[in-house]
Amino acid sequence: MSKTMWILLTLLVILVLSSMYKEYSSLPTPDHLKCKESMLQQMFSDKCTPRDGIIRKTN
Repeated sequence: MSKTMWILLTLLVILVLSSMYKEYSSLPTPDHLKCKESMLQQMFSDKCTPRDGIIRKTN
């Protein structure tokens, strides 16, 4: 494999491992994900409409 493919593969593995870590650890949901608006809209409008049905899975 070429050097570029190794770099892409490494980045992909890091992405997969970090998402697995976030899923299996008990980290709280970030505040910007609890709103219906995107983070960019929240920055400019300073408003947050709470999402319905955000329930954290508990073991």
